[in-house]
Amino acid sequence: MWRTLLTGKLTISIAASCFIGYLCLTHPAKHEVAASATARWYAMGIFFFVLAVAQITAIALLTKRK
Repeated sequence: MWRTLLTGKLTISIAASCFIGYLCLTHPAKHEVAASATARWYAMGIFFFVLAVAQITAIALLTKRK
């Protein structure tokens, strides 16, 4: 049962990470920001997408049959 709860929480977290990553990557295109700020927005977006990949890996390891 705990795996089901954890998988559900991770699924919601993956969706949120992808959404926030998308917003961070598209923010510089919508607003005129300086080059250093653009790099920070891109870094945050990449971080959230990497976080989503790490969470997908955690789900894969949790559901892996022994």
